[in-house]
Amino acid sequence: MKMQSDGSIEMTQTALIEHFIKALGLEQATTHETPAEHGALGSDKDGESGELMFNYKSIIGMLGYLDHTHPDIKFAVSQCAISNAPKKSHKVSVKRIGRYLLGTKTKDLILKPSKLLKIDCCVDGDFVRLWSYEHIQDPACVKSRTGYMICVADCPVIWKSKLQPRLL
Repeated sequence: MKMQSDGSIEMTQTALIEHFIKALGLEQATTHETPAEHGALGSDKDGESGELMFNYKSIIGMLGYLDHTHPDIKFAVSQCAISNAPKKSHKVSVKRIGRYLLGTKTKDLILKPSKLLKIDCCVDGDFVRLWSYEHIQDPACVKSRTGYMICVADCPVIWKSKLQPRLL
């Protein structure tokens, strides 16, 4: 985190991004314009098993830290984190995020607080249209997503997006 002369705060995690890219073996890869494909990834229960050349849980953990300074990857990370049994589709998605971060690793999150100290909270919920996307009995397909963002002095300080717990 660096304080700029204009009062803005620059937040960066370049070292962690480079470690992440190295863990995926993407140092010489081409970059990608977006962190995720259009639509939901889901659990892909019947998907093709792919040999993982990296520790999936460790990679998802790194992404959990990176999405604090790169909120643009939050949706893609949540899609990959949904699976306890990652398939080839999850591996491809994680590598896509890696190629995206490779191209944006020098793009920092810059916060410029206003002079007026105020607190704002924005919330949203959405039934993510996953019914029938995969298996109708897959609980991940019928959950709603809820998110919120809290801003102090016009700067986001807390944000979260998550699937709602299953109702019994």
